[in-house]
Amino acid sequence: MRILRALLNGTLVLLLLATAYFGLAEGFPLVREAHSGLQWLATGTEILYGVTALLALVGLAARRRWALAVLAIWGAAITATSTLAPVVWGQSPWTAGVTAGLATAALLALLVWGLRTTARRAAGTSQPGSAA
Repeated sequence: MRILRALLNGTLVLLLLATAYFGLAEGFPLVREAHSGLQWLATGTEILYGVTALLALVGLAARRRWALAVLAIWGAAITATSTLAPVVWGQSPWTAGVTAGLATAALLALLVWGLRTTARRAAGTSQPGSAA
C-alpha cells in the first residue's frame, strides 16, 4: 500500500509541476493571440491552472489544509481548459472538446480516489465492505 501511495503522490507532484510550467509558459503568450471571448476564457483557465498548480505544490509541501481547495480549483481549471482549447484554438468540434474534458475529469477523479483510498487504509480506517 505504501508503494501505491508513493506512486500516486509522485504522479500528483509530476502533474502539478508539468501543469505549473505549461500553464504559465504557454498561457501568458496566448494572451496576445486571443481574439474571441472563448479564447480569452481558455487562456484564463490555462493561466489559472498554472498558478494554482504552484500554490498547490507549496500548500502540499507545507501540509496546509487550504491546499485541498487549491487542488479543487486546479482540477476545475485544467478540465475547463481541456474542454475549451481543442475547440477555440484547434477548431475541433465541441464533441471533441467535451470528450477531452470528460477524459481529463475522469483521470483526475481516479487519481483523487486512489489517494483518498490509500490515505484511509494507511490511517487504519476501514471502508464499508472492506476487511481492513
